[in-house]
Amino acid sequence: MAFQTITRHVDELLENENWFTLNRMIKADLIVLCQDRGLKTEGSKATLIQSLMDWKLGARPIPAPSTPQLEAQSVRQSSIYQSDYFDDLSDVVDEISFDSLEIGKKLGSGGFKDCYAGSYLGQPVAVGELRITDFSAEDFVEIKHEISVLKQLRHENIVRFIGVSTNARRLCIITELCEHGDLFDYFRRTRRPGFAQMTMYMHDIALGVAYLHTRRPSVIHRDLKSMNILISGDNRAKINDFGLARIRPRANTMIHTQCGTPNWQAPEFWTVNPSYTEKVDVYACGLIYWEILQWGAEPFPYSDFTEHQLYIQVRDRNYRPSLAKLKRYPQTLLSLIQDMWAQDPAQRPSMSQVVERLLEYLC
Repeated sequence: MAFQTITRHVDELLENENWFTLNRMIKADLIVLCQDRGLKTEGSKATLIQSLMDWKLGARPIPAPSTPQLEAQSVRQSSIYQSDYFDDLSDVVDEISFDSLEIGKKLGSGGFKDCYAGSYLGQPVAVGELRITDFSAEDFVEIKHEISVLKQLRHENIVRFIGVSTNARRLCIITELCEHGDLFDYFRRTRRPGFAQMTMYMHDIALGVAYLHTRRPSVIHRDLKSMNILISGDNRAKINDFGLARIRPRANTMIHTQCGTPNWQAPEFWTVNPSYTEKVDVYACGLIYWEILQWGAEPFPYSDFTEHQLYIQVRDRNYRPSLAKLKRYPQTLLSLIQDMWAQDPAQRPSMSQVVERLLEYLC
């Protein structure tokens, strides 16, 4: 009898895995396993597992009882909000004595605000000091009116508002402290995380924005960008900086003011009398998701465009950031991003729909 020798590949990582252990993993981690082995990443969770099992059957077993197993990751459940100590304060602190604040190191600057790490009643907080001079009494009334709405927001993916403090001609907004800073800088300070963690950041953002949009009346942020997404100490993404947020009185009502940072602005902003809905936030989130997947490989969306070029290319010619270097990620996710930054706002999904589509990778 003739014998044929078959050379098989070696895969120590999958040696101790079976269908059941793989099924306990979230889909995002299965996608990474497939990516690392050059297998297809499209299809259902069962399809991915079958591909990995077929791959494993072609591997030569290695007797290594001490070989570490891949630790199956479970779906991250909604955690209890970690800043519950603020509930010991009054329901909402309207006015905080400036003398009760301890101001620490400067964390950064943006727009008209400097942000500092601080302490209030012995607990860490972020102190945003507005650098605007010559506030009028009317200015303070308007600012406090807006804060009176924003202070009602309660969600684990929204930066928690604590109160305001006024002293002479300065105004400070006190919020929870997110130790890792904003996502824009986080890209540049940390190594690229795994696909599962990237997806969790996207899901966090979607949950926070969907919460804003589904409130009654709904809240449109209008200035979403990676600089306004903060990363907490427990690695959660949270929506921040509602300086441009506006309340939408009722459904199907268009708003007609211009604002925000052009690079993340939806095309419908760029008219003399803009009319838009909460879909401008969906567009901006699509760009943020692109930033997350490319993780600082490019400075930011349309970084090489002048403002005039931005308007012509994005508004008039439907130009969007390239997805060519992101082909290793599932096409369904890239298609979601393309849907989110669609030219026609009516073609963009709601953020609640985005939440549901991202769940595919977290279960």
